[in-house]
Amino acid sequence: MRRFMASVLKSLFGDGDQPVAPLPRPQFRRPEPAPAAAPVPPDMSAGHDHGLAVRLRRIFDGRDPTQAGSIHLLGLDSLHEKLGPRWPEVAARVHALTGKLLDQHLSAQDAWFRHGDESYVVVFASMGPEQARLVCAKVMEELQLMLLGHADTDSITVRTMVHEIGSDVMMVPASLTQMLDAAQGHVRSAGGGQGPVMVRPMGGRTPLMVRAGPPQVRYRPVWDVQKQVLSLYMARSFREREGRTPLWGYDCLDDPEDVASILELDLHVARDALETALELYDNRFRFFLSLPLHFESLAATTRRQEVMATVRSIPRHLLPFMTYHLYGVPAGVPSGRLSELVSALKPFGRTVMLEQTTLGMSLAAAETAGVRVVNMTLPYDASVERWRPEIARLVTNAGRHRLLPALEGVGSLEMEDLCEEAGVRFLSGDLIGEWVDVPEHVVRRSRTDFQRQSVNLRSPPGD
Repeated sequence: MRRFMASVLKSLFGDGDQPVAPLPRPQFRRPEPAPAAAPVPPDMSAGHDHGLAVRLRRIFDGRDPTQAGSIHLLGLDSLHEKLGPRWPEVAARVHALTGKLLDQHLSAQDAWFRHGDESYVVVFASMGPEQARLVCAKVMEELQLMLLGHADTDSITVRTMVHEIGSDVMMVPASLTQMLDAAQGHVRSAGGGQGPVMVRPMGGRTPLMVRAGPPQVRYRPVWDVQKQVLSLYMARSFREREGRTPLWGYDCLDDPEDVASILELDLHVARDALETALELYDNRFRFFLSLPLHFESLAATTRRQEVMATVRSIPRHLLPFMTYHLYGVPAGVPSGRLSELVSALKPFGRTVMLEQTTLGMSLAAAETAGVRVVNMTLPYDASVERWRPEIARLVTNAGRHRLLPALEGVGSLEMEDLCEEAGVRFLSGDLIGEWVDVPEHVVRRSRTDFQRQSVNLRSPPGD
């Protein structure tokens, strides 16, 4: 293993110095399959993926030479094992999703490339090994949640390259369970043993956010399959990033688990959207508006009071057009607890809908609380074959608890066919309508209309 990683370093950085010019983030190519007996990394110093070699050399030229460097190896072998015989069919989508998650969590100075069929090398420009390990583990955790519906922290392992005396290298493995235990122990020690302390995520999000634009609000239409109209618009936060995919929703936060930041974002979206809705109403536009609210914004009395102060400011003539979309509601939340939150919102809107946080989430508490709609969001590359049973389960589960099923992420006519056949009531996604700056008036829309506009849409991979 040491000789192998030494060869990786040599192939990446070469033996001499080369002038470095500013380059955009490289688009990485899939390396050729390596021989099973003696895997050899791509010869980047010889011209293959030369831009990546130059970028990595620039990263390390700017580092303190006394630092060991922050290079990590992510393996998909545990995910391959869990997916079993489905792996050959979904491998391309898994890699596409992995690349997207890495782009989201790494800063512009960091780099990554794929090595072999199931591994990724991730290089951090300035982050120490412990912090970088947690960022890599977070990527793997989100990947498992998206593909499996749950995350096995014991199986998520990050291997870190460290230097030994004599400039030799070795790979040190650590599981996510070990990392979280170590982080929790460190925080408790620093806190003097005064009870539990929240472990705040450590990662590249803060430098990432420095390069992101200010939070904005965008709107996406929702199609009522039964009534054949576009009448509801979902409001959501949005942040642009130069040269990278934009951030949406609670990914716009430096720390997605910081309750103060969550509340601040919810209030920002609500106030901006309500101002827009009032102006449009005065100009004779009529539509339903869905405001996102996180469970954490309502869970504590002090935070809930701030939310309620905002919704109480909604003019009475707008209340019949308001709906509330609850995010981050923990699976297994007591019905009494959820009823308390839903009851607070009901006088100020038409409907409360719930975002499903886990596949097959129990909806008994939602039914008791008075939730009307349950929504499931598909990953960006969802295929009909993979998600057919989950969509059927959503519809069955919702019907059992007298809820209306909704689905976000419909990007093809094939997916729309599946949803309509399964009995999904509300649909949103690229096929239905893109994110826009301003909502539009209620309009009738049939499947034939979507068929016409789908000519300009590219179906997701595998559909």
